[in-house]
Amino acid sequence: MGRMRIKKKEVVIPFRETVAFRMIILTGWVVVFIIALYIFASAFRTSTPLAIVSGVASVAAAYGIIYNLDHMRDAKVPKNTMNRMKRR
Repeated sequence: MGRMRIKKKEVVIPFRETVAFRMIILTGWVVVFIIALYIFASAFRTSTPLAIVSGVASVAAAYGIIYNLDHMRDAKVPKNTMNRMKRR
């Protein structure tokens, strides 16, 4: 009988640094962008202040989408997930 080997545990990655977290935030910004664009289109002829506010919200959501897509490159993927992706 040989020596018992101690299996190393995988390094735990904080959820805020994972790709899943970035995808959740990105989905939220896309939903906000679509809703703000819809409100902007429907309120353009009826209410100018509402159209301005929804236009600003859609620009902010577009910036949020671009920002999160840029930071998606820095997100980490767990080692087990990478190994599963390599097998397929």
